[in-house]
Amino acid sequence: MNIRTPYKVKCSECGAENQLNMELECVSSYERKKGLDLEYISTFEGACPKCGGDLAVQVRVWEYPEGFVESYTVIMEGAVKIEEPDFINEL
Repeated sequence: MNIRTPYKVKCSECGAENQLNMELECVSSYERKKGLDLEYISTFEGACPKCGGDLAVQVRVWEYPEGFVESYTVIMEGAVKIEEPDFINEL
């Protein structure tokens, strides 16, 4: 499972579009009735290239059963979502 990149966000300081290359990392898994339940996290921390404002983005994804995004959350500081993340199943 991964995020289709670039993931686009807008700087909340200057409004500039930022394209983030984020990769999900599997941080936990356990067996359930229909197979593995997997949790992934991707974190970006950096500066807006236009104004230097701090950007922090965290995407968490829960995949269950395998190949199906059960749910996800996006937490942002210094940034605003332009689009929802698009996930790619890399089986």
